[in-house]
Amino acid sequence: MSQASANLSSEATAPCATARALIEAGDPAADARALRRCLGQFPTGVTVVTARNGERLVGMAVNSFAAVSLAPPLVLWSIRRESSSAQDFLQAGHYAVSVLADDQVELSQLFGSSHPERFERARWQAGLQGAPLIEGAIAHLECRLEQVHEGGDHLILVGHVERYARFEGAPLLFTQGHYGVAQEHPALAEATPPGDQSAATELSDAELLRQLIYASQRLSLDFDSHRQALGLDMPMSRLVNRLREGACDPAELARATYLEPEEVADGLAGLEQQGLVCACGDGRVELSTSGRERQAAIAGSANHYMKDKLGQIAEADLAAFKRVLQALGHD
Repeated sequence: MSQASANLSSEATAPCATARALIEAGDPAADARALRRCLGQFPTGVTVVTARNGERLVGMAVNSFAAVSLAPPLVLWSIRRESSSAQDFLQAGHYAVSVLADDQVELSQLFGSSHPERFERARWQAGLQGAPLIEGAIAHLECRLEQVHEGGDHLILVGHVERYARFEGAPLLFTQGHYGVAQEHPALAEATPPGDQSAATELSDAELLRQLIYASQRLSLDFDSHRQALGLDMPMSRLVNRLREGACDPAELARATYLEPEEVADGLAGLEQQGLVCACGDGRVELSTSGRERQAAIAGSANHYMKDKLGQIAEADLAAFKRVLQALGHD
């Protein structure tokens, strides 16, 4: 191969950088919420970390979990210093990590809240040292607290894994203020063998659910440019759509929008800065006049966007799909 051909081949196969519009930048010390949004660009799994301190059970949804070492087997997670559960986790001496499956969004929200009956509402069984193991999770890690490190406004708890268990299923993900599911990248998908279309058309119930979730998220991401043109990101847009129905408190907003409490707080702060929401005086917030106008604008934009997308589907297929969605939506 000639040098010119080699250079051409190298240029043809080299990955190209995609030009992306800058959303925000700045000093993290000046805007902690903006830093959190930036960190949210990195997707994580979702876990519930639990412990038993005497007769007291503690647990919380955590996405700071990470593996540290295989030999010895070490993992870590972090907890806010001012958390009401921090001392219980430190005194317990053991904790358990349950890695949530993609159908456990409501359970993540339950343990992401301060609901007093979290363990009464969740199904679990006690582990070796009594720490609750969440049923339906795709992995359990039972750990002895090995080290505690200072981490600014957090404490980093390193645990020695004493027992593990792995189950079938797909993980629940969290990124950019919303839940997601794992999906094989299209570039890595294997082509269906000629003459064998069954693999492409026959989906298991679990795979069908994942495809529906993926399609919803894909459409939402594609619609981002319309939201940004109106000064809204995805969490803010969800909050505005929910508040269209009436005043709401932050806890109810988290449940209705499938956002974490921190994302609700960030979204409301952003909406308040733009004058789109106002406080009712009883802990609830509602849309201002400007907020209702903005919601109507994004609803109109969404309507045009969906008409364009659905216009690419045959009427008979679209009618059948609508019937399926209506059937799935019924209790």
